[in-house]
Amino acid sequence: MNPTLQVGDRILVVKSSRLAGPIHLGDIVVFRHPKVFPCKASKDQSLDLVQRVIGVPGDTIWSVKNRIYINGQQLHEPGWYDLSYGQVGSTSIHRIKIPFGRYFVMGDNRSDSCDSRVFGPAARSSIIGKVFAVVARDGHLHLHFF
Repeated sequence: MNPTLQVGDRILVVKSSRLAGPIHLGDIVVFRHPKVFPCKASKDQSLDLVQRVIGVPGDTIWSVKNRIYINGQQLHEPGWYDLSYGQVGSTSIHRIKIPFGRYFVMGDNRSDSCDSRVFGPAARSSIIGKVFAVVARDGHLHLHFF
């Protein structure tokens, strides 16, 4: 999730059971490791994953070159991803209609992220909660709210 989150950041997460509303495009979520996980890094399925919601149930999502489209409209993100790698990075998004109860998630480090482009949309039932804030970075107090 670099540059938004860094290795070792301590985050505050609002658990799914406490969420006041739905999960939205742009939310950062914590979810359980998918059963099918063909990626090299983090094969330890006891670890939870943290990624950004790029598509919600019912959306049709795809990419062309380095741009993401949702329901025919280009996705305009406020710079969550590393601009030098672009909105998509090196792995394109094949057209998919996101099923009910699932979310298309991507890491903010789009060039080096194992995400829905690889393992498919994340199930709502696997989402533990939404990231609310970074509270510590590099062992020091660091408050950043989302």
